[in-house]
Amino acid sequence: MRQEQLRDFKAWSQGYVKGFYSDDPEIQAAVKLKEEHTARVQENIVRIARSLGVEGDDLLLAESIALFHDIGRFRQFAVYRTFNDRHSVNHALLGLRELETAGVLSGLPGEERSLVLTAIEYHNICELPPAVPDRLLLFAGLIRDADKLDILRLFAEDCARGEEQPDPLLGPDLPDTPGYSPALVERLLQHQLCSYADLQNFNDRKLLYLSWLYDINFAYTLSEIAGNGYIEVIVTDLPATGEIRAVHEHLQDYVNRRLAPPV
Repeated sequence: MRQEQLRDFKAWSQGYVKGFYSDDPEIQAAVKLKEEHTARVQENIVRIARSLGVEGDDLLLAESIALFHDIGRFRQFAVYRTFNDRHSVNHALLGLRELETAGVLSGLPGEERSLVLTAIEYHNICELPPAVPDRLLLFAGLIRDADKLDILRLFAEDCARGEEQPDPLLGPDLPDTPGYSPALVERLLQHQLCSYADLQNFNDRKLLYLSWLYDINFAYTLSEIAGNGYIEVIVTDLPATGEIRAVHEHLQDYVNRRLAPPV
């Protein structure tokens, strides 16, 4: 992949997104939300990739994946007026259709085009399938980390402000009721990911995002999450119970072990 191709991708993306601009304040706010999220995910993926020594063509590929990872969000909101995949369509697959229809990736060699498309397809699935080839595993891990890093940043900011209804980027509204689901606490203590399907209230969403720590692929990303205090902010916004303290201690121990220098 060449630098000129990334420039062309950015120019196409800018024109495509502007096609969804609207005088309707709700639509325009949603478009800008995703546009700004995409820019931050691009910045994230470049930093994470460079922490691994990724440069040259592979760095361009990584940034292209970040540029297009949420391209389906714009059509999704235009048609369904929601970013909730469960109430509309899988935005990653919709994005693949948009890219294929436009032929925007046609100038890439087949292997690179397949890599970009599959990494986009995998960016929002709960867990990566088994036996993913190493090269695809790298790029899928990069976009998943870069995306989660921005979502966790936004969510932690909402928690710190005491927001009852978080940014729509972060999913559907849930009731801000007391308590949380004990089953999600148990999953966290067992190093397991939580599922959107199991969320009953806003506190459950906090537990789900904490469970994402187990799905972070690279030390740089985990260090950014821990160093910026996102874990503490989210935990502090949960009920002050013994179970939550146990979760916090468990997560701290997990992060410390992951980030400990090799002996």
